[in-house]
Amino acid sequence: MSTTPLGTPIPSIDELRANSERLIQQSLAQAQQTGAPKNDMSPADLDLARSNSKALSVVLGMALHAAYRYLRDFIARQAIPIKSTGEFLAGWLATYGMAFKPAAAASGNVTGTGVAATLLQAGTLLQTTDGRQYSVAADVAVGAGGTVTATVTALVAGAAGNLSGGSALTLVSTVVGIDAGFTAAMPNGITGGADEETEAQAIYRLQQRLSNEPMGGSPADYARWAMQVAGITRAWGVRNPSGATTAGVIIMADGNISPGLPTVGQQQLVSDYIRDPKRGPPDELFVIIPTPVTINVTVNVSPDTAAIRAAVVLALKDLFFREAVPGGSIPHSHLKEVISGVTGEYNHTISAPALTEGGVFTVGTYNSLLVLGTVTFV
Repeated sequence: MSTTPLGTPIPSIDELRANSERLIQQSLAQAQQTGAPKNDMSPADLDLARSNSKALSVVLGMALHAAYRYLRDFIARQAIPIKSTGEFLAGWLATYGMAFKPAAAASGNVTGTGVAATLLQAGTLLQTTDGRQYSVAADVAVGAGGTVTATVTALVAGAAGNLSGGSALTLVSTVVGIDAGFTAAMPNGITGGADEETEAQAIYRLQQRLSNEPMGGSPADYARWAMQVAGITRAWGVRNPSGATTAGVIIMADGNISPGLPTVGQQQLVSDYIRDPKRGPPDELFVIIPTPVTINVTVNVSPDTAAIRAAVVLALKDLFFREAVPGGSIPHSHLKEVISGVTGEYNHTISAPALTEGGVFTVGTYNSLLVLGTVTFV
């Protein structure tokens, strides 16, 4: 059985239609020539069959063309790990001991006031003004000074459950002896919430794993371990960031509020995960939140529609996700390239930042990272 290499052009609809029409005509001719009485076709039958042969051949040609495209554009791609999707991508992840990261619920401390010794029971609900709800994790009593600090967990997993320190919450139901108003504790607030991993983020992790065989403590291992933590979407291992016995990893959480810097809580989760005895050697570990070098973009697009604007923002986010690395650079031309690649875009002008022919955006230190800031349309 012969095989067709990927990339070989599939037959066009016209070619398949012509082939189907030829086969139909051959079948008609064979039917006309048969000598068996049951298979004899009258002239009227043959005329009717011939009148429908063109329509039938078009239908068959289009069906075969669609089938070939499905084989080439979808099924064949699933054999390539970083091109796969859906259940096939999940299978490749499982093959390498990985899995899609589920959504994670945010948690943290809240503070309130009340009558000393009054008990705030586990399961008590608090909510924000926009309706996000949090459950008290364990019983806690109001202290002698009239204040109470409770650990809460978001009822719905996802990044939307994260709250900055100082955010206001109120009791859903009255608790006698405890005031209704609470505040997310400073400075960390309620953190650790993360949305379910996207396919693009999973492919990023899978590609990192395929490109770097486990070495029991190499910089790539630290990056892989960090990205196993919910919400951590990118990571880079750093060799000896503070001396010969130290190990480091720079982390990003692109699902967080722009520019996607991790919270202190996520930083601690990464540290705890890597320090598990099942993983890295007992190096002095530094989990580093990068210093952002923000690139704000102002652009005019033509035609200027909501759909094209949204697509431009997504294209720029994807560019920084793919190409921004600590201490690295991004050529100016790549901004123009990804905007030009947006479906429906005819022309555009970038008025900020100032772009030069052959220019690049750069950062100065190993722990600095180019990040996309605001995208303004004019």
